[in-house]
Amino acid sequence: MTHTAFQSTPDSAALDPRESRSQEARAADQTAALQLVLEQAKHLPYYTDAFGDVELASIKTIADLEQLPILRKNDLIDIQAGAPPFGGLMPRGSHADYLFVSPGPIHEPGFRNAEFWRAERSMRAVGFQAGDIIHNTFSYHLTPGAWILDAGAQALGCSVIPAGNAPIEQQLLAIYQFQACGYCGTPDFLKTLVEAYLRSDRGPVPIKKALVTGGALTPGLREFFDASGIHALQCYATAELGLIAYETSTASAMVVDEDVLVEIVDPETGKSMPHGQVGEVVVTTLRKDYPLIRFGTGDLSAFVEHDGVDGRTGPALQGWLGRADQAAKVRGMFVRPSQISALCQQVEGMERARLVIDRANEKDELMLCCEFSRDFSITDQAALQSRLADIFRNLCHLRTKISIVPHGSMPDDGQVIVDMR
Repeated sequence: MTHTAFQSTPDSAALDPRESRSQEARAADQTAALQLVLEQAKHLPYYTDAFGDVELASIKTIADLEQLPILRKNDLIDIQAGAPPFGGLMPRGSHADYLFVSPGPIHEPGFRNAEFWRAERSMRAVGFQAGDIIHNTFSYHLTPGAWILDAGAQALGCSVIPAGNAPIEQQLLAIYQFQACGYCGTPDFLKTLVEAYLRSDRGPVPIKKALVTGGALTPGLREFFDASGIHALQCYATAELGLIAYETSTASAMVVDEDVLVEIVDPETGKSMPHGQVGEVVVTTLRKDYPLIRFGTGDLSAFVEHDGVDGRTGPALQGWLGRADQAAKVRGMFVRPSQISALCQQVEGMERARLVIDRANEKDELMLCCEFSRDFSITDQAALQSRLADIFRNLCHLRTKISIVPHGSMPDDGQVIVDMR
C-alpha cells in the first residue's frame, strides 16, 4: 500500500483517491490485504496459539473476524513479560526504527515507513500542507504519540517544532519566532498555549489550524478555538495501532482510516453490535511490520449512517463514547487500575486508593484518594502526600493532588478509577 501527499486547505481538503472509492472496491482491496496479514500472522508465536484450529482461509470479511479471539491492550503487559519484548507479535524480519515503553509497561515498535502510523491523512483533513510549520507538544520521550504526528507532518512536507513538554515560555518563544501556523497535541494544552501567548503581548496567535487528540474536544473548547481563529479537528489514534479515525472539515463524524478494519463489538462476547449501537472498538491493522488482529482498544463508540463525509465513502464512527473498562485517558495518557494497585503495593499501610477525574475550566483535574489501615500512624501528612504524588507521577506520567481520607470512608465497591467528566 502506498501513500501520496495531497495539499489541502481547511475549507476544501484534497482527498486520497482511496477515501472516495466505491464500497465494492474498498471491500475487495481490504479482503486481499487481510488475507496477506493473516497468512503472515499465523507463523508468529502468539497468533499460532491464539488462532488454534480456525481455518484462516475462511476469513474473508470483517464479519468473519469474529472467529478469532480479541487481543486486549491490558493483556499485552503479561504477554510481553512472558516473551519480551513484543510477546511473539513481531515478525522475525521486522526491525523497528523506534522502541517505545508506555506506562504499564507496554512495549511498542515504531517504523518510519508511511504505512505504519498513517497520521498524514488526518492532517490533510485539517488543512496541513507542505511548507507549514507545526508545533508538536506531545512528549518525545519513550512514548510514541509525538512521533506518530511527527511522521505524518514529515510525510506532508511540513516542518516540525518538537516542543514536547518544554517549559511554556520556551514554547511561546518558538511559536513566535518560527510563526508556527499549526499545532499538534491535546486540546486542553492548546487552550493553555493560546491564553499564555495572548498574555505575553506578542500580537495575534500565528496558529490557525490544529489536529488534537489525547483528550476530548468539547463544545466549549471548539467555541474557544473558533473565537481564536483556529480551525481545530480531532483524530483517534493509539500507540499500537496508529491512526484509527479522524474528523474532516464538517466534524460531523470520525471517518475510519483506510488501512484498518474496525469492528464495534459487545465487550463481553466479542460479537458485532447492530449498526448504530454502542460497543467496544476492535481494530485489525492491514500492515506487515507489526500486525495486530482484533485488537481491543477498550474504547466505546458506534458506527453512524452517512452519505459520504466530505466526499469520503468509508465507515464513520460517532466518536469516543467512554471506556469498556475502568481505564481512563487523561491529558493524553492512559491510567489503568493496575497502576493504582501498583502504587498501593509500594506504600506501607495503604489499604485502598481511588483516582477521581474531573474537569474544570476545560482542563482535566486529578485527585487520588488514599485510605490507610486503622493502626497506621501518619506522622507527617505533607511529606506522605508529596511521596504519594511522586510515586503516582513515576507510574502514570501525570501529576495529581492527594487526599488522605479517614479509614473506612471509601466504599469497597471495586471502583478504582472514577471518571466524572
